[in-house]
Amino acid sequence: MARATSLVRRALIAALALAALAGGSAAAGPTATTWSGNFTGFPGTSWQNSWGISGSGQWGFKDLKASGSALDVTYGKGSSANSCTNCPNTGGGQFYQDLAKAGHADLQSATTLYLRYQVRFPSNFDFGKAGKLPGFYGGTPGSESGGNHGNGWSTRFMWRMKSGSSAGEVYVYTPSGDGYGEDIGLGSWKFAADDKAHTIEQSVNRSTGVVTVWYDGAQVLSSKSVTGISGIKFGGVFFSTFFGGHDTSWGPKSTVHAYFSDFSVSTAKS
Repeated sequence: MARATSLVRRALIAALALAALAGGSAAAGPTATTWSGNFTGFPGTSWQNSWGISGSGQWGFKDLKASGSALDVTYGKGSSANSCTNCPNTGGGQFYQDLAKAGHADLQSATTLYLRYQVRFPSNFDFGKAGKLPGFYGGTPGSESGGNHGNGWSTRFMWRMKSGSSAGEVYVYTPSGDGYGEDIGLGSWKFAADDKAHTIEQSVNRSTGVVTVWYDGAQVLSSKSVTGISGIKFGGVFFSTFFGGHDTSWGPKSTVHAYFSDFSVSTAKS
């Protein structure tokens, strides 16, 4: 009897051990690779190193300043793109991240990446006619914006005034594009000027060409619109924000500010 009881006890212990091992394996799963960044110390050397700033195609730093861990972007009255020749004031800014310089060359080779950040528009924000917001880019900086189509691609966000509201979209450049970018999903969501931080997230699958967007956690868009980029690796974050367009008619009627924070790039959705 004692021997039988001992055998039962051993069998039970073995079963529990196997269950624990199985549970541990299931819980571990594949680990997402993530880069995250804020604007503490902007635009100093330590900040540039943590972001992996490429130095290519950047402009407007005098209108960008740190506000705690957020970035305060000033858009002057009547401002537009850096190329504007009739704007009375400057506004917005731009820089490219190189994930390899930030220590994440592994992310650049991923098939799918997710970009997530927060943006806050104060309640008095004048959206003008339209404006650009940060997104992903791949390939050579400068070959995927400003009407240029080369060995690169980009998926910046954008707002356009539509029926009196700031309609969101993805503004897409691909190597096979023509003219300026392509408007994808215009009106699929709206950007709110309510002085609250809203989370915007996009994923790009280089193999299928599908771009997906979430606004405050809700999926608002999925579109196969970034085609022909399977052979062009991710570069990183394309931080690009300004009104326009390329002339003063796109800009706000008074100087306004927007605030950006909590950036992350990951192989899995946040």
